[in-house]
Amino acid sequence: MESSLHRQLKERYGPDLGGRSEVSIQGFRIDAIAPDGTLIEVQSAALGPLREKLLRLLPTQRVRVVKPVILTRRIIRRTRKEGTESAPRLSPKRGALVDVFDDLIGLARVFPDPNLSVDVLAVEIDEVRIPRRRWPGYAVVDRRLRQIATTVTLRRASDLWALLPEVRVGSFTTLDLAEQLERPVAFAQRVAYCLRLSGAVVARGKTGNRLIYVPAARGTDDFALEKVDECSRVVSS
Repeated sequence: MESSLHRQLKERYGPDLGGRSEVSIQGFRIDAIAPDGTLIEVQSAALGPLREKLLRLLPTQRVRVVKPVILTRRIIRRTRKEGTESAPRLSPKRGALVDVFDDLIGLARVFPDPNLSVDVLAVEIDEVRIPRRRWPGYAVVDRRLRQIATTVTLRRASDLWALLPEVRVGSFTTLDLAEQLERPVAFAQRVAYCLRLSGAVVARGKTGNRLIYVPAARGTDDFALEKVDECSRVVSS
């Protein structure tokens, strides 16, 4: 079932701007279409399932992917699905824009593309929960948008650095990246993978068994675009 968060973002990018929602293009169901004809895909879950759809659409259509990342959430409980809501309680769990790399890895072989943009939204939400029927605890039945705190738009490989303000630009390994982000090495490896496949960084040798990455020179994003063209040919063949 569509969440309130998904519906609110779909309306914000489509009908609220004079566009339309729920349209069919090239056999695909599209969340919304902007007044200028850009196709809007809102994806609250993993981005990987969008990959094939994007590879089919991008040769002929402009597509904007809208990806919310939850910064804070207020927990609201109901005794049943349509019951009275409790007073909201702020969850101690916090998110950050950089969390989006857990999902961007699903588009690493698609981004960047001249027809693709990705809006990463840092959002605050209300999360509605009800008791589980057969197990202890609560189940999430809805998520509602409260506020969009920040929007980062990704068009070129170099735009990925806007998601990494803590990182000192220079040569680094995934161990260095993990320390700067204060995240596990496994997460830093996913970030480095996205940066490398997009063309934002290139590998320049090793230290021990770890690759050394350096930021790509300006104007080298076209390397990634050639890679995307190759992926498109594979899908269409």
